[in-house]
Amino acid sequence: MNNLNLEIEQLLRSEDVSFVHFVDISMLDIQHNRGLPYAILIGIAINPQFIKMVYDSPNYVHTLDDEYAQTENQVGLIADKLADRLIKNDYKALSQSDSGLIADNSFDFTTKTSVLPHKTIATLSGIGYIGKNNLFITTEYGAAQCLGSVLTNAPLAVMKHEIQLPKCNSCNICRDICPPKVLKGKCWNTKVSRGEMVNVNECITCLKCLVHCPKTQAYMKRNISIW
Repeated sequence: MNNLNLEIEQLLRSEDVSFVHFVDISMLDIQHNRGLPYAILIGIAINPQFIKMVYDSPNYVHTLDDEYAQTENQVGLIADKLADRLIKNDYKALSQSDSGLIADNSFDFTTKTSVLPHKTIATLSGIGYIGKNNLFITTEYGAAQCLGSVLTNAPLAVMKHEIQLPKCNSCNICRDICPPKVLKGKCWNTKVSRGEMVNVNECITCLKCLVHCPKTQAYMKRNISIW
């Protein structure tokens, strides 16, 4: 890790991010990486108390101002600030926040897809995998993190990692708990499309697949007493 990596990590830690990873995306085609070789992956863990509240509320409905939405917005604002700082230091940088993707014309509202999803960058970071719930799963937080990313040409130190395959095995809790039954119980790999895993157009974002995931439950139970 070089001085620029350390500077960025210290800056992001001061914004209370839970993890920062520097990822090589140079192997991707220019349509996806937009000609930028590196990505800075940012993650903010979701409060385990919020997870417990959703878990204990069978009829919980996600809203645009609940804690999950606030965390998503927070990570987007942090990505915007980081991209601005890199640009002011004469590097190219692109925040993949909602507003950044719209400004870059990199989000398709019809298909609900971005050119380079945070989850793709996250799989390249080696810290987790995409679960049957179509969410990124880490050992520490399960599915309970919101991701953000900044693409840049800043001279970062990066390491290449093996892409992790899912550890869901025969678990289908997310599929079975989903009210509109949009999850198909399909394990992800690099050849599996999103459409083979989930019908995003019917998803109601009830968060059940997130909070009922055993990996998320393990995170909640480890941390519920300290928040």
